[in-house]
Amino acid sequence: MTAAVFDKAPCGYFSFADDGTVQEVNSTLCSLMGYAKEDLLGRPVETLFTLPTRIFYQTHFFPLVKMQGHAEELFLTLLTKANDYLPVLLNAERVEVDGVWYTACAFIVVHNRKKFEDELVAARKEAEQALQENTALQKTREALQLQAEKLDAQMQMVEKQNYELKQLNRVVSHDLREPLRKILVYADKLKTMLGTEESTGHLYKDIERLHRASQLMQTTVAGLQQYVWLNDKAGQFAPVDLNKVVERVQQKLVEEMGPGLLELRADPLPMLEGDEGQLELLLYHLLSNAIKFRRGAVAQVRVWATIIQKNRFKAVEGKYKYEDYVKLEVRDEGIGFDPTFRNDAFDLFKRVSYIDGRGLGLALCKKIAENHFGSISADSREGQYTIITVLLPVVHGYGGQGPEHSLQGQPKD
Repeated sequence: MTAAVFDKAPCGYFSFADDGTVQEVNSTLCSLMGYAKEDLLGRPVETLFTLPTRIFYQTHFFPLVKMQGHAEELFLTLLTKANDYLPVLLNAERVEVDGVWYTACAFIVVHNRKKFEDELVAARKEAEQALQENTALQKTREALQLQAEKLDAQMQMVEKQNYELKQLNRVVSHDLREPLRKILVYADKLKTMLGTEESTGHLYKDIERLHRASQLMQTTVAGLQQYVWLNDKAGQFAPVDLNKVVERVQQKLVEEMGPGLLELRADPLPMLEGDEGQLELLLYHLLSNAIKFRRGAVAQVRVWATIIQKNRFKAVEGKYKYEDYVKLEVRDEGIGFDPTFRNDAFDLFKRVSYIDGRGLGLALCKKIAENHFGSISADSREGQYTIITVLLPVVHGYGGQGPEHSLQGQPKD
């Protein structure tokens, strides 16, 4: 009873020895393939296979069964006696009987497999055709993406300029008026003294004060000119080698301040797109600040950079486009400042150190970083160190033309 049921089971069955000869077949297989049992027993199992399946049997199927002892869900194509193709899904198991190894195989016919494959191929062709036909739509999407980027950049620029206008109002109303007030006070005092028998010593001191106040006002105005110039001059971006920029800045500082004041350790820096003049000014102010606010006779500074991924969108919510940014870091072992004031350090004419200065350098650095659609931040500890971190896009997505600015022909101090 059991053997009869197995012989007519709703699946094809055959087994073969390691030498490849068929040992058993059931009636279901014979019915599907058009063979009689005696036609198959003792014959090579490859009689059942199409040519591609024979190759697969020799290179994959039989080696896999010998190695793992089984194989599951293999798609094969059998060859009937009438030379028709019969697609099947086959499972195989390696078994031992009386010390002899056999491979037992059971399969079911999957007539619709080729139909499904043909449907998938047809669907793929339709999708490719639709993609070609929608080239214009794709270009429109890319144009909208670029427009969104430009809109985000413009919104950033408007917000930045509104903030800067408030700072300029404070500068004009206080920082410029105070040096001018001192000049007027000492000028009146000089006039009064010249009409009396006041000592020459006092007159000399007052003239010195008047001279310092004039210099202070000149520095303030020059800084304002440079700051406003960064807004007014638009230019083209080009590849910039930061290593060469650092070398030029270092040489310039030696010429202006003298040798032996700066001990600089600069790691190899990457290339990026930018305004070379502005980037040189940025590094000039960072390194000159390190010299001005050094501890001891020599300013010890390290400059290094890494590449990071950052979202380009800042003002437009829900938009994401991650791009490569250069993370440029400048660390000096100087006097540092209270980290509470790290956010104020980049405001125009804001001072975070007791040493004489007008708070121009870091404000200009912030302006340059923003002109490149980057950012700048500071970390510091009093009496220990200061680290300035500048984030700048490696490549700008405006075809080399953007709302950034050039320092060609900038006003001199």
